Amino acid sequence: MLKSDISRQPQTAWEKTDETLLWQQFREGQQEAFQGLVQHFYRELHFYGGRFTRDADLLKDCLQDLFLNLWTYRHKIVQTPYIRPYLYKSLRRKIYREVMRHSSTVSEGSITFDDVSSEEITAEQALIRTELSDYQTARLNALLAQLSDRQREAIHLKFYAELSNDEIADILAVNKQSVANLLHRGLSRLRESWPSLLSLVGYWLLVAERIADELLTVR
Repeated sequence: MLKSDISRQPQTAWEKTDETLLWQQFREGQQEAFQGLVQHFYRELHFYGGRFTRDADLLKDCLQDLFLNLWTYRHKIVQTPYIRPYLYKSLRRKIYREVMRHSSTVSEGSITFDDVSSEEITAEQALIRTELSDYQTARLNALLAQLSDRQREAIHLKFYAELSNDEIADILAVNKQSVANLLHRGLSRLRESWPSLLSLVGYWLLVAERIADELLTVR
């Protein structure tokens, strides 16, 4: 599930501004901007979508449908600084619809998150930002597998997509407090099961836990 090499670095202010510019130019009908938008987001959206299904064709169709609809209805799409959560939420909805359409035994609540092979690089790599041994990687993966689907998805959206709690709440269709609860419980369980984990994952886990704790005290 988890590999120690980090393929996605923290997003800079310039990259966020560039996304907004691409979005604006795409809405104006600039094909180059649209292609840039696809290239910019395709890999991480494919990565996120792959956590819900092993059906590569279904995922590819959902991604193609997502971007085709964006281009077709570009004049009706509003300018927004929340591009990444908009795309994540749209893809999530499409995958859920397609998975349920192809299986009469699956409901939205039963579609699991993290349905990937052990050879794939997963989003939780953004949680550790350091080199782990094979043993440590395997142990962390085993602990992550014990979390609920919602906890794993919240961690994915927080550490890989680098979304705010408000944005995660919108994607998961829950309130901000529920997101804080998911992150707090998931990260606390990791630390309780592996007390020395904090020294390995360092700053990112520390900050996330502090934020979650603070949010839990605000009612």
